[in-house]
Amino acid sequence: MKKVARKSIDYYILPNKILCSVVGISLAERKNTSSAKILAYSHFIVAIVAAGSMFVPQIMLVAVNWGDLKILTRVGCVITTVGQYIFKMIYIAARRERVERLYKELRSLWNSADDPEEMKSYEQFAYWGRISTLLCYTSGFLVVTIYTIVAAIDYFTIDYTDNNNDKTKYLPFEVWYGTDVTESPKFEVAFICQFVAAFMSCTGIWAIDTSCMTAILHVSGQFKLINTWISSIRIKSDCEPTDHCRNYLPNVEANLIKCIRHHQRVINVADEVNNLLIPIIFMQILTSGIEICLSVFGVIENDTSAEFLKSAIYLTAITSQLFLWCYSGEILILEIDRATSTVTVTVLKVFNTAASYFTLLRQMQET
Repeated sequence: MKKVARKSIDYYILPNKILCSVVGISLAERKNTSSAKILAYSHFIVAIVAAGSMFVPQIMLVAVNWGDLKILTRVGCVITTVGQYIFKMIYIAARRERVERLYKELRSLWNSADDPEEMKSYEQFAYWGRISTLLCYTSGFLVVTIYTIVAAIDYFTIDYTDNNNDKTKYLPFEVWYGTDVTESPKFEVAFICQFVAAFMSCTGIWAIDTSCMTAILHVSGQFKLINTWISSIRIKSDCEPTDHCRNYLPNVEANLIKCIRHHQRVINVADEVNNLLIPIIFMQILTSGIEICLSVFGVIENDTSAEFLKSAIYLTAITSQLFLWCYSGEILILEIDRATSTVTVTVLKVFNTAASYFTLLRQMQET
């Protein structure tokens, strides 16, 4: 793999690109060749099928055991999460062109500054996005791993009855396939298929959520850049009026125009992000309450330590997912407010200083 420069945007979004490519929503700027499209569509179809192989059997399990609160609690939160993921995948696929335009615009905004000190304004947010992506995916993969390990321990440490025929086997996730899969090799095949499907779904869930979070942080970084530009505009009080009028004021005007134009551009991008993510955020907020409620109930009303561990780790992952959206959204709001207030204050200072120079010139003229 070609080494990516640290100052490049590709360095910071590399984890997002890798995760997205696994499920067929690759953020790649390469040419859209036929083979690349076929590969992406193939990954996307496999990802949807994998999610469906988890979602449908769990829905069937709830339907067959309707009224059993414990089963609803154990599988309900997983059903909700996978349902969220399927909706997001279909929505992103339907808005692929808008997603690609937004991606290209964010890449273009990254090159708005070439000064290393100015670039630090948005590199910090990009770094947070990269670290958050890695941490969130790790937590999601930990959930899948724990569910799998718990089921594997039950499989390898199983207690045999007196006739050595009846066994109790547990898959990583409770489902109902409409037939008995406890016999070998059906059980082993189902076990492996569930792990692969859960791994694919985990990758897709965090690919979408962390990519949305990263986009919001990159927009926040551009507002921070505007703040940096505005803060760097100063008027030297020890300048002679003639020198100031001839040399400095044109620079101030040019810099202010640059800030205003960039601010308008970033506002448009922020609006595009908002319009694109509203359905996803609505679905996330609508269903997160259900997930948390079922997970908390599972933590409190558990029969075994294994069930407690699974519910607790799942609750942690859900909370992290919700925090991800709130965290990035709050940062964007703060940076928009700072950029607006900073621009206002700085412009007023410029006008006040200009008025002072004007008064000084009038006094000099009268003298």
